[in-house]
Amino acid sequence: MPRKRVDSIDELEKVYYIYGDEELLVEEALKRLKGLFASQVDEDFNLEVLDAPEAGAEKIIDSAETIPLLATRRLVVARGVNLLSRKEQEALAGYLERSNPATTLVLVAHIPGPGVAKDSGTMRKVEGSALFKKAKEHGEVLKFSLAGRGRQQKLDDWLNEQFALRGRSAEAGARELMFEKVGSELRDLADVVERVCLFAPEKKVISVEDVAEVVVVPVAEQGIFELVDAVADRRRDLSLYLLNRLIRQGESPHRIFSLLLRQFRLISRAKVLAGNHDYSAIASELGVPPFLVGKCVQQSKRYSAERLRSAFSELMRARVEMHSASYLPEGEYQAHVLEFLIVKIVG
Repeated sequence: MPRKRVDSIDELEKVYYIYGDEELLVEEALKRLKGLFASQVDEDFNLEVLDAPEAGAEKIIDSAETIPLLATRRLVVARGVNLLSRKEQEALAGYLERSNPATTLVLVAHIPGPGVAKDSGTMRKVEGSALFKKAKEHGEVLKFSLAGRGRQQKLDDWLNEQFALRGRSAEAGARELMFEKVGSELRDLADVVERVCLFAPEKKVISVEDVAEVVVVPVAEQGIFELVDAVADRRRDLSLYLLNRLIRQGESPHRIFSLLLRQFRLISRAKVLAGNHDYSAIASELGVPPFLVGKCVQQSKRYSAERLRSAFSELMRARVEMHSASYLPEGEYQAHVLEFLIVKIVG
């Protein structure tokens, strides 16, 4: 987990602050750290994982100050430290001034789960906290994120690494097909890498055909993207038909809303960038494969700046109403909210 190679727990820092928006990368780092400890100490007595908001700063500090048992070092992992109150974060920051040299305290912050939208605002809030600054002063800060400029290239590099770890490589077209069918969620991509390597155990270079054999998108999954495109293309009747079909099939209204919001964010950014950027630059900026940029640019031409502002106002209103109480059953009410939202956006 540390930036430099560590072979012994005695070489670890007293404090690590982990944050970012790539849950898989964080979990892999924590797994490696726990594995290092498990190989050298009795983890039942010297490894503790705490939910920070539930445990509170006092419990975290008490655990960190506990003396290791039959070992030279103890590991304490506190998850969700950015959700602690300012007072409790300040208490933890105070501990870092006099931290126990026999404990490695790992503070984990802002790790959105799979499918949860990336939130740069929360990242900035984390980086501006007193606890973050104190951890940076007295320990090592580790950021796990592929966001920002060049995201698509970072994702492609990560995918290449996953194949290389298995002694394989993949054609560029095969990787592009994976992004198209699976998306950019690392856990989903990692699952496909594993499956395609098992599907073609003798092949050193994975082809487009190999990926196509493995990545079978369910009908409902195809439908949800058809719906998103129909709304973005302002095809009212088709949009409402697809929405009702998806709801009958049991698709989550919240997932439909999230994908609609994501698409309109992409459309808005594509509209701004299309005037003075080529498709590869736009792809890098948006964090999507280049072959999806053309669709976003074309869809952006259907919306004036004023209509986009109106669409986002309707999306924000719908977000609130999705969580509102109603005399209707929850799923039925949320479906009505989505139906009204689509009518207002499409016009």
